[in-house]
Order: sequence, then C-alpha cells, then structure tokens
Amino acid sequence: VSLLAVLGNVVVLLVLLTSHYKLSVSRFLMCHLAFADLCMGIYLLLIASVDVHTRSEYFNHAIDWQTGPGCGLAGFFTVFASELSVYTLTVITLERWYAITFAMRLDRKLRLHHAAVVMLGGWIFCLLLALLPLVGVSSYQKVSICLPMDTQSTVSQVYIMSVLVLNIMAFFVICACYFKIYCAVHNPQYRSGSKDTNIAKGKAVLIFTDFLCMAPISFYAMSAVLDRPFITVS
Repeated sequence: VSLLAVLGNVVVLLVLLTSHYKLSVSRFLMCHLAFADLCMGIYLLLIASVDVHTRSEYFNHAIDWQTGPGCGLAGFFTVFASELSVYTLTVITLERWYAITFAMRLDRKLRLHHAAVVMLGGWIFCLLLALLPLVGVSSYQKVSICLPMDTQSTVSQVYIMSVLVLNIMAFFVICACYFKIYCAVHNPQYRSGSKDTNIAKGKAVLIFTDFLCMAPISFYAMSAVLDRPFITVS
C-alpha cells in the first residue's frame, strides 16, 4: 500500500507537471492533492519500514522509536498530509461549484493566482497544525504509529477536537457543494459554454470516494476524545 501510494502519486504529479497543456486552476489544485497523498504514502512507508525492522521485538525499540526524531517526522507527515488533502479536496469542490455556477460569466472566472493564494493559506495552516504536537500541543509520542493521540491537557483536547470538527465541516461543505452541482447540471435551463459539467461529474466520484476513506478515521477519533472509544487497546 505504501509503495502504491508513493508511486501512484509520483506518476500523477509527473503527468500533470510535464503535460504540454497549459496549467489550469483545476490541474494546479490536483497537483496539490497528489502531493498531499504522496506525503501520506511517505508516512506509511516510514511506519512499514520500522515495523519490518522491529518485527517480533518491538518492545526492545518502543521507547527509542516513540521518543525519537523518526516518530516525530512520521507524525508531522501524517497530520500535514491528511489536513492538506482535506483542505485541497474542499477547495477543488468549491472551485468546481463556482465554475458551474458562473459558467457563462467569464469576468468572474477564477485565475491561477487566485488559486495560488488560497493554497498558500492552506499550506501555512496545515504546517501549523502539523507543527503544534512537536512543540507540546498534544504529542506524537503516545502511540507507535505516531498520531497525535495525547489528550492529557485541555489544550491537547481542544487541538484534537478542532482538527476533527474542521474535517467534519469540510465533509458537509463537500456534500452541499456536490448536491448544488447535481441540481445545477440537471436543470433544463442550465447551459455551459465549456466542459465544466463533465469535469464536475468525474471529479465528484474521485473526491467523494477519497473523502469517504478519511471519514471513519475522524469518527473513531472523535469517539476516543469523548472517552467513548470504539477501539480500545484490547
């Protein structure tokens, strides 16, 4: 899975960046999504390599691994990757909704520099979220897979709850936007001067399935934060 995630997203980036077609807003955003998923692949590769290295004797390596720089790096990758992926999925969905809604208004078309500003803000936000556990807000040292699971302090609980709530809000924004897109493209009065409708339908499947893969993680994490964990140590 790790190798497929890394290789698959590297191929996507190469195809998008080396294409002779002009870099559009849509392709620009897809590059960011591929990079985010590539970072998740790197995280999985780190965890898998440590698993192979410590097979059957993890108890001899647990403290060194969980308190060392490797676990911190892995944790940084997973939080940054997952949040950048969620952020980019939301932006792509909003961009498709905007393109469909204002398909005939060329004066209101989104430009590449608009998308660049939005993604710069997303990168800064996701980097801050990933850095906070490294400076004492929650911690990557609590579990062997280096997720920010430390909820000992109120600040840590607020951090984890905020991340989960943001992910849930993003999910509802995506659902609402695609419902509006569906209604718009099935409206008999709708006329598009471009391929926006076909693009929207294709990306709806891609984005919705991608986000559904993350939904169970948020669900189980939320239950753990509320002291009603569905998954326990045993």
